[in-house]
Order: sequence, then C-alpha cells, then structure tokens
Amino acid sequence: MIRFCVVDDHEVIHDGLRAMADREPDLEFLGGATTVTDGEQLVDTVQPAVAILDLRIGERDGGNGIDLCRVFTGRYPKLSVVLFSAYGNGELLAQAIDAGAAGYMLKETSVSRVPAILREITTSGSWFEPRIASELLHRRSHGASSTPAFSARELDIVRGISRGENNHEIGEQLHISPHTVKYHIASLLRRHDVHRRAELVRLASDLHLLD
Repeated sequence: MIRFCVVDDHEVIHDGLRAMADREPDLEFLGGATTVTDGEQLVDTVQPAVAILDLRIGERDGGNGIDLCRVFTGRYPKLSVVLFSAYGNGELLAQAIDAGAAGYMLKETSVSRVPAILREITTSGSWFEPRIASELLHRRSHGASSTPAFSARELDIVRGISRGENNHEIGEQLHISPHTVKYHIASLLRRHDVHRRAELVRLASDLHLLD
C-alpha cells in the first residue's frame, strides 16, 4: 500500500487525489493540508511514504515548496517528496533535486497518470517529468548547468512587469525601445512555456530572483 498526502492550498486538488486513490487498491490518501504549518503537522502525524507539495506553498511567508521539501527530507529520510508545479522549468527541477525531491510533476499531468507515477517513485526511488529532466540532463552534459533562467536584462524587464509597468515604461527605464521589450517578453514566454506576463513574475519569484 502506497500511503501519501498532499500539501496544496487548493482543496480541489485534495479532492481529486482522494477520488483517484479511492479507485486504486494500492493507494491510500492520508489527507491534505493547505499551509506549511499544517503540512508539517500532517506529515508528522500520518507518516506517509510520499508527500506531494505544491511548488508555491508558503510563498506568502517568502518561501516555496522547495524550502518545505528541504525541511521534510532532512527530517524524514525515508519520505519521498514530489514537487507539484505549473512550471516546466529546468532550473526549478534542479533546485528540487538539490533539496532532495524524489519527483517533479507538472500540474497539467492527467490525474489518470498519477497512480503510475507514485508507483514508479515507490519502486525505483524517483520520477521526474521526462521533458524537463531531458532538458536538464542536456544542459548539464554540455556544461551549461549554471545557465540562468533569466539574463540580467530579462530580469530587469520582469521587475518592471512586477511593478505594473507597460512596455513603453519599461523601455524608458532600461533605455531600450518598447519593441525590444516586447521581443524579450515573447522570448521569455516561449522559453518558460507560460502564456501571461504575470506568470513570468511568479516564476522569477519562485526562483527567489525578485528578493
């Protein structure tokens, strides 16, 4: 029996995973928490084999799921932690691995795939979204493991977005044209596989680049 819990501030995620587990004879859903504090208490109480953590959990306190993952893996050596993220980003995956995560799963993943993923983590010890893992492996095999998610110029643009500035205002601040700003933003959206400017801000925040 694979006993697991979830720490995610959206209770609909809890409901979906509970319903999934009810259909699988070898999965047992032990409960969900919506905050870091409640998540720590839940894991300490139920002692799961696997804990699924939302990457963005704890952001109101200046942290994220990677920070909580580091706490859990240090405190419970036998616990397998899976980061649950909206971002297919190699740098976030690298941070998750460095924090001791056994898995990295995208939120776009079909619920029907989750049982197989949990079984793979339990039997082999890890499962990482193949597309992102391949990207990270390629970067590291070519000596590019330190390639930043954002260049200095791109980060300046994202900071401008976070302040609510439009392309013209960002361009004035950086002494570049609005068209150049637009080009950089379009490039960032494609590279990080997101669709809105605000998602770039959230991603940079998750990487602690806006601190």
